[in-house]
Amino acid sequence: MDVNADGEDTGSERAEVHFLAALVDELMRKMMAAGVMTQADLNEVEQAAAQRVGSASRAW
Repeated sequence: MDVNADGEDTGSERAEVHFLAALVDELMRKMMAAGVMTQADLNEVEQAAAQRVGSASRAW
């Protein structure tokens, strides 16, 4: 277990974040395939999320 100075299990949290990111990615792909969202919609979502976390957005 990798615990930080605050006693948080950072390895577990990191694994959970990666799982949630993969889940969201799969949901977005399914919504585009089903015609619920367009590629432009997904790019907007990606850009908004990237701005919130301070990273570069990916293109759909």
